[in-house]
Amino acid sequence: MRRITDPVGNFRFILELGFLPVAGFSECTGLQLETKVYEYKEGGRNSSSLKFPDTGSVGNITLKRGLSIGPSAYVLFIWHQDVMSGTFNNPNKRKADPDDDIDKKCAIILMDEFGLPVKRWTLFRAFPVKWVGPELKATANEVAIESLELACEGIELL
Repeated sequence: MRRITDPVGNFRFILELGFLPVAGFSECTGLQLETKVYEYKEGGRNSSSLKFPDTGSVGNITLKRGLSIGPSAYVLFIWHQDVMSGTFNNPNKRKADPDDDIDKKCAIILMDEFGLPVKRWTLFRAFPVKWVGPELKATANEVAIESLELACEGIELL
């Protein structure tokens, strides 16, 4: 039995678009927020400069998974194609309810060993900026991996 103070494993997570879990992944990198620092050199203060928070930035998130077959096999590729064509005809931009906030429709959800949600990173105005297909080699015996890079304007941790 897991105690509330035990650390959570980082091996089970999914991407949710709209209200549907569309894919599990083997790797997620780039969940980061950064604040730039503005340094001001005050006259007469030679030992150090004053530091102030400046603008913030949100890193791009890269998700990797083994290729699959079935209903969610093409979701990520089609989402990227929609963005490239300018249509944005995907679950991330469709409102299920007129009162819902469109910006909160994409999330990465970390689950515990029982499959229950533990943490949720909601990505604001997320969209794919890069899709990379698998490297195919006749001499290799590895899982075919695809990756998707997402840009977003903000991250909320719940």
